[in-house]
Amino acid sequence: MTAFSDPVQGLSVSRSLVLTAAEKASGLILSITTMAIVSRILTPAQIGVFLVASGIIVLIEAFRDFGVATYLIQARQMTPPLFRTAVTIMGLMSAGLAAAIWALSAPLARFYGSDELAQVIHVALLAFLAAPIGNPLLALLRRRMAFGRVALIGMAAAATNAVVSMGLAWAGQGIFSLAWGSVSAAAVAALGAVLASGPLPSFRPSLAEWRVMMPFGAWSSIITLLGMLVESLPRLILGRMLGFEMAGMFARSVALSQLPERLFLGAVQPVVLPALADRWRRGQPVAAPYLLGTAWIIALQWPMLVIIALLAEPLVHLLLGEQWQPVIALLPVVALSSLFLFPQYLAFPVLVAAGRVRLMALASAVILPVSGLVLVSAAQFGIEQVAFSLFITAPTQAVVMLAVTHRCIAFEWRQLGQVVLHGALLAGMTAAPAAVVLHWTAGTQPVGVGPAALACIAGLVGWLVGVTATGHPIRARLARLVPRQWQRPRQASSLR
Repeated sequence: MTAFSDPVQGLSVSRSLVLTAAEKASGLILSITTMAIVSRILTPAQIGVFLVASGIIVLIEAFRDFGVATYLIQARQMTPPLFRTAVTIMGLMSAGLAAAIWALSAPLARFYGSDELAQVIHVALLAFLAAPIGNPLLALLRRRMAFGRVALIGMAAAATNAVVSMGLAWAGQGIFSLAWGSVSAAAVAALGAVLASGPLPSFRPSLAEWRVMMPFGAWSSIITLLGMLVESLPRLILGRMLGFEMAGMFARSVALSQLPERLFLGAVQPVVLPALADRWRRGQPVAAPYLLGTAWIIALQWPMLVIIALLAEPLVHLLLGEQWQPVIALLPVVALSSLFLFPQYLAFPVLVAAGRVRLMALASAVILPVSGLVLVSAAQFGIEQVAFSLFITAPTQAVVMLAVTHRCIAFEWRQLGQVVLHGALLAGMTAAPAAVVLHWTAGTQPVGVGPAALACIAGLVGWLVGVTATGHPIRARLARLVPRQWQRPRQASSLR
């Protein structure tokens, strides 16, 4: 199979999701391990410096990628000139933006009052060297739906990041350990993409298809930049207004609340985008798959978020350590506010597949000023008020995302309401038994690993009962996991 072969039609979306979920799960385990170890070696202020630096780099990456990967996935026909143009544009953007941010690193360091910030940015910029090679090749693999290979590459990159970060932190390299970990991961991802792609397409510079790619890339860059600004805004603002330590505290509470997203939902977009683009090219409807995907997202994310809110204390003690005590008060607020974010995970794939990326830019342009104004206002009163302000920004984001998605695919609001209601019931049936267990074991302060584990088991049982009682679509998938020999006695007894 050549690099420009058509997508592999025999690979089902469900199997692709399993493969991608396996990658995300292994990456999550490594990330949690790294978080637990590094958070005990570095101070919150040191981690805050790195998170501010990474926030700046992420914003630059929005322009560096220039929507190349997304365009290659959704393009109706893949040709060598198109690929070479994509690589050339990404290479030029990488070189130019790396030089610009290198020049701006010193003023940024003075703005935040940290000399180390500039040095961390210099190290992190090395990852730009790998992007023009690895990212286009990974896009081609996703276009072919070769998710097994993509998953292996992701696992190798995550393992490299974890080993390098933990090893250098243990060796006393401070915040630079995290920067070198991300650079090493980018290099491994690029190398893996080269090895997994088989016969490599030509990388000879060309701008033959720039007229086709530039409009899409410009809008995609604007969308990605605005989205990244919404995500990075808290750490950038808090680092300046409340200091790096508070920025680190808030970022860690967000990271813990994103565990369900990284475990389950991180597998959704890489698979759903090629699948929806393929359906759109064939003229098939996407409203039903969108509602089904939303039902799965809510059924998996919401119960875990309420469990995280209930188990904030043992989670912080287990994963972060004693120096992160303020996160215990922040985590429940951040986790519960994240319940409103479910519309964002499928909005981008739907709009890109439909060729309506400008709607995504419009949505982000509405969300960003509201989020920024609320965040700056809340930061005047402290970190706790910043956390509670998410109950304003998250619902705003949800309403805007649902509005633009509905304009594109015209799903029925009544059906979406049923999906949300079933998800709320599942979350409630998960939280109730877990809360009872925690109340029953309330004599042990703080909550230990044993009571926390019992609460998780009780929550899982409640979730399974809820899935059965509500007739959720996920029930059919779970039934396939039950061995057939266990099903026969029930079937036989039902016949009698």
